[in-house]
Amino acid sequence: MLKAVIGSPLSIGLVSEVVPVAPRADVRAPLVMERLLPLIRSDELVEQITALAEVARGLPASWQRLVSAEFSTMEAHLIYERFVGVTLRDLSTSLRTTGRVLPLDVLRTVIEHTCDGLAPLTGPRTVLLSDRSVGLGIDGQWRFAQGALNHWLINLAAPRDPTDMDQPMPPDTVLLMSPEGIQGRAETAASPVTRAALLAWQLATGGFHPYRGGRYELMASLTRFSRDEPRVPLDVHPGLTPPLIEVLTRGVAFARNRFADLPAFRAALDAAWPEPAASPARTLAVIASVTWSTLQKELHLLKREPLLPIRWDGVWSAARTPEEGIAVLEDQLLERLEPVDRYPRRGAVEVAIDQPPERAHAPEVYAPRAPQPTPPHRVGLFQRFLALFRR
Repeated sequence: MLKAVIGSPLSIGLVSEVVPVAPRADVRAPLVMERLLPLIRSDELVEQITALAEVARGLPASWQRLVSAEFSTMEAHLIYERFVGVTLRDLSTSLRTTGRVLPLDVLRTVIEHTCDGLAPLTGPRTVLLSDRSVGLGIDGQWRFAQGALNHWLINLAAPRDPTDMDQPMPPDTVLLMSPEGIQGRAETAASPVTRAALLAWQLATGGFHPYRGGRYELMASLTRFSRDEPRVPLDVHPGLTPPLIEVLTRGVAFARNRFADLPAFRAALDAAWPEPAASPARTLAVIASVTWSTLQKELHLLKREPLLPIRWDGVWSAARTPEEGIAVLEDQLLERLEPVDRYPRRGAVEVAIDQPPERAHAPEVYAPRAPQPTPPHRVGLFQRFLALFRR
């Protein structure tokens, strides 16, 4: 039987739910449990997450750590360290909303870390990835996961009714598959290059996947991918040079002239970048500034979460309660924030609204909106004062 104390669900997917569980003395991080929903549990789904757990055990420390797994007649679940931070999907959403793109030095850092994280995926097995599979934690460390951080099984689906033609196929992981994965062939050393380059293109254009047209246009998106016909050009980023555009264009190629492996891709990027990579401190400051509304919401939810260790990596080491540590962390992040109007402005992009075909509208222009002012530092100090007063 499960001995951990279970809290209310953090998220619920098609086949699983994720809940916080009580901290453990031997793990210096918050924990979550993802379990199959009892009503749709099947031998096929149990077999899939058993295989996923085996893959997770062989991945390096930069990947979200699997603490334990149980597959019994009563229970099928995974317990892993909880990710606290922002994903590349969060970053992409914020960039689209603000009409900004990452400075070139920060963009280089994010792409390099993405390449480093995907480097272990060189075997024949296809590992499902999405733009929620990569994230920057509050401790400044990059983390990776199968499926999505804090929801590994989000892209697993229960057996579908073949007569129901209205069920959209989930595009998140399909559109980050390599050409080999899409064609049902074994992955090669070139496969991680394509997947890293697709994420790099999305970040370089201010949050737009090069081929994605919405979940109701999956086949059209895959057709564009196979024909090397991106929807959003790289020149919407005002700082990208022709050599960089050439390398990224070759990186997402479906068939011809592909990079042989990640080292070759990295070497080409290093030769094309016009400036050095940003420091970890600057990278965290820029990403926190762009995604602050999302990050602040996550921290506020954590303050009401009872199942947290008093201290963990990235949170104030002298905290006496979890709430105190999170309040100090929030204040530290506030002191790093910068006005988003410091970052380059993205060119206008026209994309189709993600709606069923019968309700689709004309293309929507994503024009930049006025930047939001950065909260003054005293807000964080005031929040810390309130936290101390409440205790």
